[in-house]
Amino acid sequence: MENSQPKTRKNSNQLILIFLVVSLVVAVFVLFFLMQNNLNTQKSQYEKLLAEQKTGYEKDLKKLQEDLQEQITKARQLGENKQSLVDSLENTIKRVQGDREALRRTTQLSQDQVKKYKEKIEAYEMLLQAKDKEIDRLKSTAETLYKENSNLKDQKNQLITENIEEKTKREQLQTKVDEAAIIKAENTQVNAVDRRGKESSGGQYRASRIEKLNISFSVADNKIAKIGNKDIYLRVIEPTGAVLVNPNTGGELKLPNQTLNYSARQQILFDNSRQRVNFVFARTGEYQSGRHNVEFYCDGQRIGGGSFDIR
Repeated sequence: MENSQPKTRKNSNQLILIFLVVSLVVAVFVLFFLMQNNLNTQKSQYEKLLAEQKTGYEKDLKKLQEDLQEQITKARQLGENKQSLVDSLENTIKRVQGDREALRRTTQLSQDQVKKYKEKIEAYEMLLQAKDKEIDRLKSTAETLYKENSNLKDQKNQLITENIEEKTKREQLQTKVDEAAIIKAENTQVNAVDRRGKESSGGQYRASRIEKLNISFSVADNKIAKIGNKDIYLRVIEPTGAVLVNPNTGGELKLPNQTLNYSARQQILFDNSRQRVNFVFARTGEYQSGRHNVEFYCDGQRIGGGSFDIR
């Protein structure tokens, strides 16, 4: 009995030792499994994070490319003299496209690549901001120049308008001066001269007693008209409107807008002395009955006239 108890105690100790060893092995296995599972979970989360960063960088590069293209459009609107800015933006957009293609071909980013793309995108964003400021500055300058040019154009047009108005005023004034410088005929008198040379006045005459007409007028005072020779034209107009023309004394008077027949012409020396001008007109044939008109022309203008009656 005494020998069996130690043996039993020995067997019990062995069983406890085996249990402890097995438990330790199981615990180590479970701990290894948990650590491995945790490592796999961390790896999966890390890979997911890298994938999300890759997707985010792709979106950032796409947005940068779109913003650069918009900047190029704005820069081109500034004019051909901003071509250097356009070239710079086009070179930048090519680099962005290259980085975007390289990122798209990459299946999984490394930590170094993550850092590299982050730095590149930050640099591109800073460049984009700088170009935005440059474009705004150039646009503001262009708008200022446009306003200045527009103001200069308006001033030029105003000066042109003022010059035209001034020229028109000068021309109108000159026209008035020219018109004022034309001599005027006043105190017209038409006398009839018979075959014996006797002269009758009064303005009413018998056709059978008229051999000639003595037609005269006084030259009105005119201090503006130039002293010098003046050609005076006489027109004697019958009641029918026909102009009496003596082949020896008459002809055609060319005016700016028309040509008129005249009855007689003579040249005088105008000296602004209120001188009297006389025409002696003889027609071939008898005069018609009725009111006859006389007109005087000088320097292309009608300067006066009168009338007489034939019974």
